[in-house]
Amino acid sequence: MPAADAVESLRSWTSIAGVGLRELAAGKISTSSNASMDLDRGMSCQAVFLVNAPVATTFQALMKFNPTRHPDLDVSQHHVFSGEQDSGFDKLRVDAKAAASAALIRGLRDASVLQLAKREVALIPKESTAEAAQRFLSGILSERWTRFSKNGELGGVATFDAGSELRSLLGEESKVAGHFGPLLAPTKAKGAPGTPKYFYWDLSTVDKKSAVQLGAVYTTETKEGRQILDITYYSSSGYLVALTLYEMLPVSLDGREQTLVWQGSMVTATGVAGGFGIKRKIGSRMMLGDVEKWIRIFRQEAENAAR
Repeated sequence: MPAADAVESLRSWTSIAGVGLRELAAGKISTSSNASMDLDRGMSCQAVFLVNAPVATTFQALMKFNPTRHPDLDVSQHHVFSGEQDSGFDKLRVDAKAAASAALIRGLRDASVLQLAKREVALIPKESTAEAAQRFLSGILSERWTRFSKNGELGGVATFDAGSELRSLLGEESKVAGHFGPLLAPTKAKGAPGTPKYFYWDLSTVDKKSAVQLGAVYTTETKEGRQILDITYYSSSGYLVALTLYEMLPVSLDGREQTLVWQGSMVTATGVAGGFGIKRKIGSRMMLGDVEKWIRIFRQEAENAAR
């Protein structure tokens, strides 16, 4: 696809203006953010960048990306699986000697520290040990995954429903939601959640405390390239839900096959609500910084794979 056509194809549904291919080829990441949603706990940002590798290589690099190889991303465990047999929930390890994990273990004493459904609060272990935390959290992940994979239940915490949170986020980004309509079907449909490319769970550090996350990744091919949806529908702390969308378009620049990537990230977090919008503005800047850091790491990994 001619580079100019690929850039033009983004204009009707993205919020990023003035994308310059030469600047992107030099390493620039073009970004925009939305910290003014009607949903007071919602934020989103968009980014466009260029990967010096064909679409097939870039796509495979994303599918194989393991954040635990990059300490700056603060992910200590990342497990990808396709079903119950390889779910590996029992492999979750909480290291009591690590400060972030120690904070999580102490948090078991206070139900308000963890994001849980009412039925899960009743299961909190009485003992505050690494082993108890592992058993409890692996059980939470297993039950939530079963409900999602069998019935499409995204779950929720306290009074927040994950499905409603995702739909509210997408409602704030209607052009994006319209563009990715078929791929976003699992966020809207009742019953079985379709066929993800894979499921995953993580143990990461969020706000200096270990947290577990649970999600699913969907992909589809389009006439132009590839689309990817990454839904994190549960996190034990830090944020309620998050989703990231990708559009990968093939471009030819200076006779080389490259990939133009659009990335849109959306999240809801109770911690950014209120404060007359100031908390969201601060949170939005932090979100952009995290996205840009991830893009630089991923781009390098994808380009290395093309060599």
